[in-house]
Amino acid sequence: MTFQPMLDGMTDQQPSGRTRLVLALAEIREEWQETINGGSLLEVETPVGLLLNDVADKLQLTLQERHVFLGGKLVSEVNRFLETRVVKKSAN
Repeated sequence: MTFQPMLDGMTDQQPSGRTRLVLALAEIREEWQETINGGSLLEVETPVGLLLNDVADKLQLTLQERHVFLGGKLVSEVNRFLETRVVKKSAN
């Protein structure tokens, strides 16, 4: 899905940074919609830290950008949480 229509002879151009940002955020919304099977996104309860981490992932932030965006404490908390989930899944 693209918000900028491709013009004839211009297919080698990349979408603008703003368009890529909007598409990345739309992907997050679509993933959440799939997760809740058509329910209302207004009724979903989720840890905000994990949602912000999803945004950082979709924007493909570098480690430095991620640290600025999320802050050192949240980066550490998210990493610990994700490591715990991997360990629990491996144990099953």
